[in-house]
Amino acid sequence: MTAGITAGYAEYAPGTGDGARETFADRLSTGLRAISVIAHRDLLRQAKRPGMLISQAVQIVFFVLVYAVGFDGMIGSVGSGTPFSAYVFPGIVAIQVVSVGVASGQTYAWDREYGVLRELLVAPVPRICLPLGKVAAGAGMVTVQSVVMLAFAPLAGVPLTPARFAAAAGCLALTAALFSVIGLCLATLIQRVQTLQSTVQLAMFPMLFLSGSVFSPEQVPGWLSAAMHLNPMTYAVDLVRQSLLGGAGIHLWQTDLAALCGVLALALALLRLRSGR
Repeated sequence: MTAGITAGYAEYAPGTGDGARETFADRLSTGLRAISVIAHRDLLRQAKRPGMLISQAVQIVFFVLVYAVGFDGMIGSVGSGTPFSAYVFPGIVAIQVVSVGVASGQTYAWDREYGVLRELLVAPVPRICLPLGKVAAGAGMVTVQSVVMLAFAPLAGVPLTPARFAAAAGCLALTAALFSVIGLCLATLIQRVQTLQSTVQLAMFPMLFLSGSVFSPEQVPGWLSAAMHLNPMTYAVDLVRQSLLGGAGIHLWQTDLAALCGVLALALALLRLRSGR
């Protein structure tokens, strides 16, 4: 792998001949190639573990059939006649996206634990390419999963149209990228794998339950609503819900999008800082 990355970098050596005039383009091309190689490696590793993908699919089926549909008869409709199963469906998909995205940082920690990361660092590419490759793999995989889940939205009573499908897929792709970067940031901040796993589990539960995925922040006490508005996942759930169900959310969709992009920019800056050169 490192040989392939190094070969791509050496094709245009900076400072010699025409390569000196194309330094930025060469470095960009090499960086993108490094990201694609690392992402391809991670995707192949995921493909060799189909049991994990099946278990994740079973969890989603459980949530939709048992939780959403099961509570439909007891709760009925939400807001302006929206079935409860349709209301919570965007939140359930967002839970899956965020959970897998944050957990993807653990692959970075395991590579560091077993020395694979040390071998990758000898490649003459910016170190930020290494975590970005893992972000691309993790976000790409979970985005594909979310698109498959969206295809079953009508079973939960969601009036799905091509425009809403495309909008929701785009929102979930942004969410997957954001929380994959957050997972990588945690992996660079916490060195021990066991500590990282415990920290991820500790952070996931309040983040999932304080996101408005199964209830609205408008229906809780003021102090709890304030805590929910500090959670970036709240904005992701609200944006996906508006794109799938239409109507007004707890924020304007522009506010949700700006909040997610702002957090993503901060997380990328931290990841760049922690990655070194």
